[in-house]
Amino acid sequence: MILGIDPWVRKLGYALIKADLTIVESGILLLEKKSPTRQDQFERMMEIENFFIKLIKKHKIQTVCMEELFFTRFNQNNAEFVYGIRAILITLCLRNKVKIKELTPIQLKKYITGNSKADKKIVQNCIMKIFNLQECPEYNDAADALALAYIANKMKV
Repeated sequence: MILGIDPWVRKLGYALIKADLTIVESGILLLEKKSPTRQDQFERMMEIENFFIKLIKKHKIQTVCMEELFFTRFNQNNAEFVYGIRAILITLCLRNKVKIKELTPIQLKKYITGNSKADKKIVQNCIMKIFNLQECPEYNDAADALALAYIANKMKV
């Protein structure tokens, strides 16, 4: 099985698929607070770790494909927490002997749509077609996680 992860603090998208593109589990982990305190964010990191510990124990995951990060000067506030979440996830993968693949948002868009500058709606529509979904994933983070899992599956990482 392949796990795709779009790692962010407030909305973290994840998708677990089989090699035949059956979706086992997909969604987002959502922090409801609009302006979390630093303590809220620390606790959030622990919640994310606990969620993925359970998911890895429950399923035989061979590969995790995670989005690489890009921060502008406008979203630096979240950078330390997102890097912390990535460190937690990478450590979990290494402890459980799960291969790790990383893709940039540009690589994801290019592979899924053919256009490295495609907007999120186009990515979501392509994901609907790839996975034969009747409706669009509610959050683009979940669609990105499905895209990451799909790409890792096709690349046989």
